[in-house]
Amino acid sequence: MVNYSLVKSAADELGDRQLAREAQWLRELAQVRELEGQVPRLLDEGFNEDGRRFLVMSVAQGTGETRAFTPGHERFLASLGKARFRSIDFEVSGCSEQLNDSLVELEGCVSAKALATLRAAYHDCETALLYWTGPYVLSQGDFAPWNIRTFGSQLFVYDWGRARTEASPLDDVLHYLMIQHALRHRALDAKLLQASMKRAGDFALAAYPEWSWRAPVIGALTLVYLLGVVLQRAAPAGRIDRADPLVGAYLNLLEQRSAWLPAST
Repeated sequence: MVNYSLVKSAADELGDRQLAREAQWLRELAQVRELEGQVPRLLDEGFNEDGRRFLVMSVAQGTGETRAFTPGHERFLASLGKARFRSIDFEVSGCSEQLNDSLVELEGCVSAKALATLRAAYHDCETALLYWTGPYVLSQGDFAPWNIRTFGSQLFVYDWGRARTEASPLDDVLHYLMIQHALRHRALDAKLLQASMKRAGDFALAAYPEWSWRAPVIGALTLVYLLGVVLQRAAPAGRIDRADPLVGAYLNLLEQRSAWLPAST
């Protein structure tokens, strides 16, 4: 494995914050033995002559990206999730708090109808997860083929500026499976979503066998993922942009959730 260095420089204040966040995570991940050699090493950081933050990090040049979700992806996410792990109720999780905060940010910025749709989806999450205590984990935040290189059965994962704690353990799996279709303007229908839910559920059962992974729980956590992505993109801009391929596709799935959500039994 040959290592190279990569320099990232911020162009604005948002970039400064994102690079500061990435540097923080790279320092923390360097202490996780199970992820050694699979995430960049932070080599240097500082500010350039324009006062913008920069980072220098190692990058391993692997054999390229793969579109398949492999056992190597499963092993990486299982190790990552256990690096920062908390078993709690949804209503008091950081995941729930982030969704609520974003909904509040959108008040007065989007139409009452759009906000009602998002709030109804959040309510469905709360209802389905009311009596479920489960693991909330460290998420990479943009776990997608273009942020991953492969070395046989091992991965090298970069771009940690969107990492967050107390995320749903299904978030990274669902993101990997679905974003490839959404950004290629392929229809995200109930059949595709249900297949992704099945794959994510299989991962959760293998990685976290101590918890119950009934179909309604998988469905609710899928709602959490879809809602989280829409809010992550809408809240900073103060609007919902249906022309955004990810927002448009995921919002359609939220609106049509009765077609794919498992029945609560």
